[in-house]
Amino acid sequence: MGLVNGALQIGKTALLAYQSALQVTGNNIANAGSSVYTRQTPVLHPVIGGTIPEGFMPGGGVALADLRRNVDESLMNRLRTATSQMAMVTVQQQNIGRIEGTMNELSEVDLSTLLQQFFNSFSALQNDPQSLGQRDIVLNAADSLISALHRQRTEVLALRDELNSQIQRDAETAADLIENIRDLNVRIVAMEGGGQFGANALRDQRDQYLSELSEIIQIQVREQPDGSINVYVGNDLLIQGGMSRGVMCTLDNTDGIIRATVRFADNGGTVTLWGGRLAGLQTARDEQVLPHIEQLDGLAAALIQEVNKIHASGQGLSNGGWFTEVDGTCDVDDANLALNDGQIGLDLVPRNGSFLITLTDSTGVATTTTITVDLDGIGADDSLNSLAAKINASVASVTATVISDHRLELAAADGYTMTFAEDTSYVLAALGINTFFTGSDAMDIGINQMLLEEPARLAAATDRTPGDGTNAARLAALGNEPIAGIRNQSLIEFYNLIVNDVAVKGAAAKASVEAHDAVTTSLSTQRESISGVSLDEETIMLLKLERSFQGAARFTSVVDQLIEEMLGLLG
Repeated sequence: MGLVNGALQIGKTALLAYQSALQVTGNNIANAGSSVYTRQTPVLHPVIGGTIPEGFMPGGGVALADLRRNVDESLMNRLRTATSQMAMVTVQQQNIGRIEGTMNELSEVDLSTLLQQFFNSFSALQNDPQSLGQRDIVLNAADSLISALHRQRTEVLALRDELNSQIQRDAETAADLIENIRDLNVRIVAMEGGGQFGANALRDQRDQYLSELSEIIQIQVREQPDGSINVYVGNDLLIQGGMSRGVMCTLDNTDGIIRATVRFADNGGTVTLWGGRLAGLQTARDEQVLPHIEQLDGLAAALIQEVNKIHASGQGLSNGGWFTEVDGTCDVDDANLALNDGQIGLDLVPRNGSFLITLTDSTGVATTTTITVDLDGIGADDSLNSLAAKINASVASVTATVISDHRLELAAADGYTMTFAEDTSYVLAALGINTFFTGSDAMDIGINQMLLEEPARLAAATDRTPGDGTNAARLAALGNEPIAGIRNQSLIEFYNLIVNDVAVKGAAAKASVEAHDAVTTSLSTQRESISGVSLDEETIMLLKLERSFQGAARFTSVVDQLIEEMLGLLG
């Protein structure tokens, strides 16, 4: 009976164990081409057997005691973090590259070239200040510059909207992945808790979802004793067993800027993004796109205000370029507020000073009047209404009116023309009187309509004499003069700083991608060496198990023959 119960049991366990081990090896080979599969190793343990007649206990055969997934959880967490960081910097590099593309530098129509051409056109006008054709060249140069500002700002603004849309799409994808991981937690716990042996296929599927989620959001994973996992975003719990907080996306308007914000679905709290595509998209929007729009707006605002300050104090041609009537292009919110009040709504803030109005009658006799602008903070400062009243009281042949939309209108009496000069208060430029540009930033910058209708009004002179180009010279020099509002840089220098800033960010992003790629590649290689399937190794294992199975079969056959012989002897 020992031969029957012992030897046959050894053979039986060996055949079953090696058959199962062969099936595991075959499954490894079948999944050799799968990037999400984790190699499994059959763990064979000896079975304790009874005592043979001589008193020894050689054992009772072999059994498949475990089915091990070859995975290093610490390595997997590091790989997920590296994947998140790689996804983040890749998005940033792609975005800064697109900003560089909108700038279109090193071409004949890039903004730096058009800015230089604009100021150069004033140099040409200085040399021929009586020329209407040269004035058309200035206006054409301004129009090209404005078009470039509009185009670049529009394209970058569209990039902001695209980033917001991508954040929304990725948040929806992340929400689906989180739900799938939560569901797999439940299924894995149910399968392994029910006595079944290892839900390895479900674990592989869960790892794949975790990998995909880590590309979107940087996560940390902690496996629990029951086979489920807890997932964290920073210090915040995202998934715990069969419970998930979920994520969603909201569109928030802050100071007119629309931002897509990722939040926890359970309480609406903001998700702190440390890595992944969402962090890259958010950083690209907030640290690349929006600052670039602000810089373009700052450049355009400085261009508008500084050119208008000079142009408002100059005069155009006496033949058709002097005013009989002029309306300001800028309105105020309250005509009774001081002109330098922060609530008045002017982009350029006037200051205490004065300006000159010169009236010329039909015989050529000119009369100049100084209009003081009281904004010294002592007593009652000038408002738009008081300024209009002051002009009416000081200049008999000029009517100043605050029209219904709170703009200043100046009209000379019949037979008179008027010009302006020496505006130290900047009030003319602030109110849009005799200005070159309209608008306040790169979105709405434009050429004053009165210049387009009558180019002779382009103010090249400062002393009203034919052939005077001193104001054009001042405008030509403006491109290289330091301006306090743009960090004491000139307009041309400031734009070059914008270009350099984008170039530096682009180089840094490229270096960051290369560094993170090296880390991710190294960790992926380590993961492959542990969890990946090597066909060479599996082939060797297949041969080994095949010979072991054949040996067990041969052993069982020999025992069967011995039993037949023993039965024959007994019979």
